[in-house]
Amino acid sequence: MAGSQEKTEKPTGKRLAEARRKGNVPKSQELNALVVLAVGCVAAWIYLQSLPSRFQELCRLTWASGFLMKDLSGSGRQLFVSVALIFFKMTAPVAVAVLIFAVAVNLFQLKGPILSLEPLQPKLSKLNPLSGIKRFAQLRFLMETVKSFFKVTIVGYIAFLVLRSEADRITYLLQMDVRSILVETAVMARKILIKTGAVFLVLSLADFYYQKWQNRKDLMMTKEEVKEEHKQAEGNPQIKSRIRSIQRSLARQRMMAKVPEATVVITNPTHYAVALVYREGLEAPKVVAKGMNLVAQNIIKTARKHGVPVVQNPPLARALYKQVKLDQTIPEALYRAVAKVLAYVYHQRKAR
Repeated sequence: MAGSQEKTEKPTGKRLAEARRKGNVPKSQELNALVVLAVGCVAAWIYLQSLPSRFQELCRLTWASGFLMKDLSGSGRQLFVSVALIFFKMTAPVAVAVLIFAVAVNLFQLKGPILSLEPLQPKLSKLNPLSGIKRFAQLRFLMETVKSFFKVTIVGYIAFLVLRSEADRITYLLQMDVRSILVETAVMARKILIKTGAVFLVLSLADFYYQKWQNRKDLMMTKEEVKEEHKQAEGNPQIKSRIRSIQRSLARQRMMAKVPEATVVITNPTHYAVALVYREGLEAPKVVAKGMNLVAQNIIKTARKHGVPVVQNPPLARALYKQVKLDQTIPEALYRAVAKVLAYVYHQRKAR
């Protein structure tokens, strides 16, 4: 019993589909942050050349309008709209690029869009302080804490190495003009970003595969869960057996209801019984009931109760039982043998 409760089985397709429907899919926040940071830096670096002209336009607009305005309803409102428009032009390209790549990296990790409100539903368990303490004690929380500390340490160490290598140039910054200071600072910041980005890329990919492994591990199933899911998918064998038994019983009742209308019942004498009906308009005699052993005895009993002739012919009874299905006409190979039986039945009826 203890072994059956261990999660040793891989998650089934149904389990994975339910987890995806609930929004429980592996996703690395580190990869998202890295892509957003990298795209933002690249877009800002590309767009950096147009920022001075935009900034000059902003300064010229504000100085031309004046800072001290008593009436903000007229020209002040126009100034606000103009300044907001300039700020939008300055930030929109970077923001749009970051937004597009943020959506793209999420779709890549999730393997398509997921529309689920399950993570947004309020749960009382989240307000339980004991649950919060348990989360703090979990290995996953400890891993996240160590990972965050490791990232801060890496960034600080790389920044220290870059600044130490640029120590000579830093001492000359105070002797440069503002433009040169900005250029030198941007160069050093770019070096720090490139080196930290390369390290974070490796960490993000490792975290991405770790999240996939952790998610698959969380969705592992016990053998009992797999059996229960299989039962739900295929149906309970006992219930299915009961349904088949009921169906056979109903079919047998419908078959027995046709015995009183039969023309003759051919028997073995008790192991097989086949009821035939033949009337004007039929191309050949048709089997309306057949059975073995107890069913055969019930057919014979019902036939005698309703005055249907019962004829013993073991070879013909076995042949009809094996070769002809219910509500089907007999094959041509049995015409002659059945015709003899019907002739005998008609002769006896005429004699009576």
